Amino acid sequence: MRSVIEEIATAERQAEDIRVSAAAQARELSLQAREDAQAALFVLENESREAMQAELEKAKLEGESLSAELLKQLQSEADALCAQAAARLDGAVAYLLDKVTKTA
Repeated sequence: MRSVIEEIATAERQAEDIRVSAAAQARELSLQAREDAQAALFVLENESREAMQAELEKAKLEGESLSAELLKQLQSEADALCAQAAARLDGAVAYLLDKVTKTA
């Protein structure tokens, strides 16, 4: 029959084995959790980068469209001003010739 001391020693060894096993398992779980977190962060960074690139491209296209519209509008306004100036040019030339001939 086993003695109480042997039973206690056996229980202590089993407790130590359980503690060592639990510590090793905790390290493994911690390492796995860290690896999972890093992988999730990598995926999130890539998704964010892709989303940002898509939004940047969308903003660029929108800016180019607005710029083209504005240039078209400014071209129309410039053409209208040139047409008005051309229409008044004959009158301005006649006025200046009249002034020059009167003073000469």
